[in-house]
Amino acid sequence: MSTVKGKGVSVLNIREVAEAVKGCLLAGDSTQVFGGVSTDSRRVVPDTIFVALAGQKYDGHRFVIEALDRGAAGAIVSRQADLPPHYRERVLIRVENTLKALQDLAVAWRQQFQVPVVGVTGSNGKTTTKDMIADVLGIKLPTLKTEANLNNEIGLPLTLLQLQPHHKAVVVEMGMRGLGQISQLCEIARPRIGVITNIGVAHLELLGTVENIARAKGELIEQIPVEGYAVLNGDDPWCRKISQRCSGKTIFYGLESPVQVKARNIRYRGEAGMEFEADIEGERAPAFLPAMGEHNVRNAIAAIGVGYCLGLTLEEAVRGLASLSLSSMRLQIVPSSHGGMIINDAYNANPDSTVASLEVLSKIRKNRAIAVLGDMYELGPLVERGHYQVGETAAHLGIDILVAVGPLSRHTVAGAIAAGMDAKRVAYCKTKEEALAFLLGILLEGDTVLVKASRGMAMEQIVQGLTRMR
Repeated sequence: MSTVKGKGVSVLNIREVAEAVKGCLLAGDSTQVFGGVSTDSRRVVPDTIFVALAGQKYDGHRFVIEALDRGAAGAIVSRQADLPPHYRERVLIRVENTLKALQDLAVAWRQQFQVPVVGVTGSNGKTTTKDMIADVLGIKLPTLKTEANLNNEIGLPLTLLQLQPHHKAVVVEMGMRGLGQISQLCEIARPRIGVITNIGVAHLELLGTVENIARAKGELIEQIPVEGYAVLNGDDPWCRKISQRCSGKTIFYGLESPVQVKARNIRYRGEAGMEFEADIEGERAPAFLPAMGEHNVRNAIAAIGVGYCLGLTLEEAVRGLASLSLSSMRLQIVPSSHGGMIINDAYNANPDSTVASLEVLSKIRKNRAIAVLGDMYELGPLVERGHYQVGETAAHLGIDILVAVGPLSRHTVAGAIAAGMDAKRVAYCKTKEEALAFLLGILLEGDTVLVKASRGMAMEQIVQGLTRMR
């Protein structure tokens, strides 16, 4: 989302906006009510302020007039902008850096609301866990959450700028591509609760070592105040190791280790989801999760743990999970016209998340289990081993057919065959188009197909092709 519009209630005027962004008001009425922001001139909502961000591929300053034409109340710019005479009464604020201005404005807006902010990060499961937390809290507390995965230095401020008086909690996802980035996001959001889902090899290419990844993720819990909480995966050794960096209270959750929040008696309910018994320090309640996989049960009890921190009862938290609505392309069940089903998990991938998805495929298969696995990016020195291990897992789980897509996935093929999968049941395809053509030629009624790869592979195109099949 690149447009944030108030709901008829505003607590800042233009003078206060200019002060918040440390800018100079060059034109416009300083008493005018601030009505929201937009960073995309094509999606401007009337009365919002257009923030002219300068990126690698675009420069918002080129679209200031277009934004005004579409009804923007004004613009925040970082260089000279000459407004036509008929726009001279529109607001124009000049700053040194428009991205920093967007962030500073989000800080000022967020400070108007005394609501708890929950920050969520981790190598896998950030978006799903964020969705689960929002649904759990939403049972009792009207909750604002990050839409999709707008989890960076632009998306997080835009999320906070959607805060309105009726909101009683906020859940923000925090992504990172280097050290210091989560600290920066925390300075904007000021989270009271920090959740770390796990620490793995995602982004290893960018940070070099898992220890550096742990340092980067741990920046979240370093920012938690004394009265706040760190909610950490107790089954993850790295989460245990960095827990001492939090000055607040620490709550561990998990399926295996001694933890305060745990899940017992986990079982699949077919493709509908998972049943389990939620346990908070001995208090227990039956739970149903409309999402598949033990890894998602672990994410769910993280959400229960956050609910516990914010005063929800176990029964309320469990009820919130039952009405879960997940973001798309995360183990999303899609019926196909060949009479089977597709597990669309194409949003992103790394070795850990792919192994979890393969386990789901092996559990809910109806006829043959077919895994369509594309390249996994940003694995650095683990690129060969990571793909190879995924192939081994496919063989060990008894996957019937493996379709590997992309140059890196040759290692997936090698791992599968080395682990005993019949080479006749392994297909290597250079492109998505080649993979789709292969699948269209072999699918039988009742087959279950998993599609997964890194975001850059855009493997959802294979899903779209299979759902159009006749």
